Amino acid sequence: MAPLFYVLIALGMNLMNQKNRFRAWLFIPLLLFLIPVVAEAGKFKVGDVVQVYDDWKKEWKNGTVVDVNRRGELLIETASYGNLRRDVYQPKVVRFAYEDGAIGPARTWTDTSGTFKIMAAPLGIVEDKIRLRREDMSEIEVPIAKLGDADQRYIDRMKAEMGIRAVPSPDPIPPIRFAGTDNENLNAFGSVGYAEERIAILPDPLPSYMVIPQGGVGFGKHYEEEQFGLIQPIGGPDGLVLVSAEYPVDPRKADEFDRTRIAWISLKEKKISKEQALPDGEMVLDYHPASHRLLTYRYKRISGSFGRRKSILSIWEVLPTDESMTPIVSWEAYPEDGYDKEPWARLINGNLVLHRFADKQYVGWDIANKSVAYRIFQDNMWSTPPTLSGTSKYGFLVENKSVRIFDAVTGTTITKLITENPVKLATPSEDGSKLATLEENTLTIWNLTDPAAEPVTHPAESIGGSMAKEMYWVNSDMLMIKNFMEMILYDLNEGIAIWNYHLEHGTVTAVKESEGRQTMGVLNGHLVYGAELQANGRRAGLAVGNVKLPGPDVREKVEGVSREDLVVVKPGSKIRLEVRCGDQHNPAVYNALVAKIRENGWELNQEDYDAIMHAEITRGEPVTRTYRFFGFSRAPETVTYTPIISKLDMTIGDATIWLNQTSTGPGMFVGADETIQQQVDRQTEDVNFFTRSRLPAMILDPKYGRGFGSTKVSTKGLEPSTMQKMIYSNGRPVYLKD
Repeated sequence: MAPLFYVLIALGMNLMNQKNRFRAWLFIPLLLFLIPVVAEAGKFKVGDVVQVYDDWKKEWKNGTVVDVNRRGELLIETASYGNLRRDVYQPKVVRFAYEDGAIGPARTWTDTSGTFKIMAAPLGIVEDKIRLRREDMSEIEVPIAKLGDADQRYIDRMKAEMGIRAVPSPDPIPPIRFAGTDNENLNAFGSVGYAEERIAILPDPLPSYMVIPQGGVGFGKHYEEEQFGLIQPIGGPDGLVLVSAEYPVDPRKADEFDRTRIAWISLKEKKISKEQALPDGEMVLDYHPASHRLLTYRYKRISGSFGRRKSILSIWEVLPTDESMTPIVSWEAYPEDGYDKEPWARLINGNLVLHRFADKQYVGWDIANKSVAYRIFQDNMWSTPPTLSGTSKYGFLVENKSVRIFDAVTGTTITKLITENPVKLATPSEDGSKLATLEENTLTIWNLTDPAAEPVTHPAESIGGSMAKEMYWVNSDMLMIKNFMEMILYDLNEGIAIWNYHLEHGTVTAVKESEGRQTMGVLNGHLVYGAELQANGRRAGLAVGNVKLPGPDVREKVEGVSREDLVVVKPGSKIRLEVRCGDQHNPAVYNALVAKIRENGWELNQEDYDAIMHAEITRGEPVTRTYRFFGFSRAPETVTYTPIISKLDMTIGDATIWLNQTSTGPGMFVGADETIQQQVDRQTEDVNFFTRSRLPAMILDPKYGRGFGSTKVSTKGLEPSTMQKMIYSNGRPVYLKD
């Protein structure tokens, strides 16, 4: 019988990965027990009211058994669009109503004496008991020790094969609405008027237990779509990393989801030490080790293609050794009309959650009192979420030309760091003594303990701007900046990017990418990340890795390199200026760029020059596109226009060393009394673009602007790789031809 079992398992896994088969979460539990299904194929009889799986609609529907042939196949009559139809089904896709939600098919259970027998479906294993549902839909829990040997072996196999799936999923916590949710003026702290002078703050370092060993752990998926929602280093004696494996939920289809599980991965023991189940569709945002509390969210279903998300936050209590979670509270964490971004929220402590409630508005939720503790309003063009200090004592919120440091428990502003330009990112060091801020072209290091200390500014032409998403301290001398396509290692001592890292394809597809999710990070000089395991062309498993930075051969290749060696244009360089913007605009553009040349300390020289600056305004090819409006008040509009392209670059020979450009076209907003066509027809040459462009005084050789080499982050760790030829133009990537 054993060979048949494994053949059936292999067949089932093949079927699970076909897109036209029904969802794996419906199939695997039955698949694990195909031997009993084969043995009990005759349990259905003519006249039984059953449920069959509709592979087209991806749902179960009611039917009646009309006939059973000698092979055990069932002829079942169902209703479809008001008509009756009959189809032949295999027993493995037919169930009784009381088997709905079961982890295996119904069977006859017998006690140790052999006198007690019951036909029931297993719903789950709860510690030393099994929960069963009888034919009359009533549920009972039976001590496993009181069942016969055959049933106990069956349960052992179920636990071994299914793991956390054998445990009943907890019910969602019924949500409430906290006091003060809809009162924007309650406990509100605005962007200005508080602690304008810079003062010192006491360092708030990472807890000493947050250390994890180098290594990796892989584990199988429960269904093919499963992906990481959280990868959070915990540390401790076992070197724990907490992960969540989730089904990707579409808020427009909030009833289409699957089981979420959290797993405590021990990098020291190289295994999953424990798993716990969450309700279907619940997604994980954060864990607070000191209070043992877990923060999750789920969506309320929204209507229409452009409906706004309505998130429900929940708090659970769980330890790495617990069998299940303890529900605490759940609440509606959204404005009345919803919010159009995915949730960002963090546990400040066990009783306070900092949450992005709406655009540029943050709420501190008081869990104990079920109310709003405070509100913070942000003034920042990028709406960058705050970062937190080591134990979440302080929050760092970037504003347009400052960083606000606030008490994360009360929301009160403690001090502000004033900057010359808008800030995109702010990240405290692990020891809590310094703060790194990233602007468009500069990276600044602040001493948080000494307000008299001048901030140290570093050039950051290749890593700043709107492309930057996250920033991490690798050590006291190095920072890692993550953007949409790669990660760049920056050396503070030399003021240059020294290395480039890019993710292998699987590491991206296995991770829920969102600024609200913690799925990658740097801790104690190690990169913690998630990856997807491939097997025979299948997305078979997930893995967590922790690798030492900067990786093999990096230090040897960058040793002795200084920023001065890489500069191709600097104060004193001779620049030739060429302007081709039309007779009407040439004088204004020429004068604006001459002023920039002199401001940077360069010399204008049309004959003997080190580099050429080109400025031009051209018209591109005609474009015809159809635009749709958010909401349903206006019909789609097809627009035809010819973009006007403004371009400013610098070259040495045939090599482009710096580039910036813009183009006209439809904007994001259009007036109620105008059409998009009218808007684009009014657009003219953008001469002020050349005045707005920020030209760095020192320009690096673009071959090294993103580092001297590249490393691939994969399931094998850090592997040497080839770097794409590309430069950054005001934070935007521009690929260069060989």
